[in-house]
Amino acid sequence: MHPRRRRRRGRPWLTGLLVLLAVGALVYMVVGGEDEPDEQELVRGLAFAEAYMRVNSAVALSQATLTSGAAETILAEKAEEAALSASFTEGQAAVIAGEIKPNQSVFVSLQARNISAGAIHEVVTATEKEFDFRRSRPGDQWRVETDGSGSIVEFRYQTSPEDIWVTTRQDDGTYVAVKQEVPIETRHEAVAGSIASSFWLALEATGESGALAHRFMEIFQYTIDFNTETRAGDHFAMIFEKVYLDGDFLRYGRVLGAKYMGERGTYWAFYDEERGEEPGYYDEEGESLQRQFLRSPLPFTRVTSRYGRRVHPVLGGTRMHNGVDYGAPIGTPVQAVADGTVVFAGRAGGYGNLIKIRHSGGFETRFAHLNNFARGIRAGVRVTRGQLVAKSGNTGRSTGPHLHYEMLQNGRHIDPLSVDTARGEALKGGSLASFKSDIVVPWRARLTEALREAAPRALAQREAASGPDEQLDTIQTEP
Repeated sequence: MHPRRRRRRGRPWLTGLLVLLAVGALVYMVVGGEDEPDEQELVRGLAFAEAYMRVNSAVALSQATLTSGAAETILAEKAEEAALSASFTEGQAAVIAGEIKPNQSVFVSLQARNISAGAIHEVVTATEKEFDFRRSRPGDQWRVETDGSGSIVEFRYQTSPEDIWVTTRQDDGTYVAVKQEVPIETRHEAVAGSIASSFWLALEATGESGALAHRFMEIFQYTIDFNTETRAGDHFAMIFEKVYLDGDFLRYGRVLGAKYMGERGTYWAFYDEERGEEPGYYDEEGESLQRQFLRSPLPFTRVTSRYGRRVHPVLGGTRMHNGVDYGAPIGTPVQAVADGTVVFAGRAGGYGNLIKIRHSGGFETRFAHLNNFARGIRAGVRVTRGQLVAKSGNTGRSTGPHLHYEMLQNGRHIDPLSVDTARGEALKGGSLASFKSDIVVPWRARLTEALREAAPRALAQREAASGPDEQLDTIQTEP
């Protein structure tokens, strides 16, 4: 929908001035001279009046053109509003628009607007050659144009501002579907900052949104627990894609490079889609950042009780605490920390609602005091790392909303925060050499420059203490 154009106001004072000048000149020439006006003076007066009329006509035409453009925009908006509530009526061509509602298919959505099942079947069947309607989601938008008989002339299906499919009827009555080309622009941008209270707030303080913070945390989720291991004074930088549509920000793309400097050390991440078994993130030496287990089952929260002996908050006395407790409001998403199979999902005494997941290597993870389980989670179901399996709660023997997280190896409890399993496949040989020269060198220089601008004193101190590997002042290569 185009923004409504501003209607340019007329200039009544200019019109009035021109009228006064023209009339005044005529009056002066007719009655204001010492003698009666000669023919030449009358001609000049009439020419002046004619010039005024032409100027006024031009102004009026310009105003009419602007008004016409604004009127067209208003009419288009009105037509679109009408389409959102329209239904097909026999014998009348129609433009109808709508969106997919929860628990509704595209077929049901169109049929609710009096479009025939046969017409829907034809256009959906043709569109499925380009778009799988099993990927439809609530909020997807559609628009159809029908002729008077109810046949669909054009069908448009949109899942995002840049993902649009258009299916049109051909002269022979068949349909052809294509994905519409949308002119988007991808820019590489860099941001850096320092942590005062939390990484999330520090990222938002740069002017970017929490969605970008989440992507950064996902990259380092195998090596940094952002719930327990971030400290005030830590620094970060990243290079990322910003996607624009018609000059307006649309969404974030990939994070191409990232750096985190904290108490535990300095961490690098670089995205590579050409080398390795599959696209992913590697450190500056080509080691994969992916591990078997995530560092935390919650995207962001705080640890309220660690693994080890403690005074039990309900039963009293010193007892072994065989897991880690995360303070989390009821309903916080809980994710599987590794691929595995659910072996139990149900009520279990003091645990309340409990999930047990078996993983390779003899590992098992448990999540307790849950509010509820994700749809489809039951014994025997396979889950993948990062998949939503439940939402935290306050069930069982619990003193308040939180998640209790346990990990066992070969049947024995271990500290979940101490597990550091093997990395994915590292880059080697020529792949490693080209990775360093094509990706690490340029992005590392730009990350360092971003940090130099955001926190120059802190970066200078670290460079002085860390040696030549961190000192990248001389690297000026840009991608």
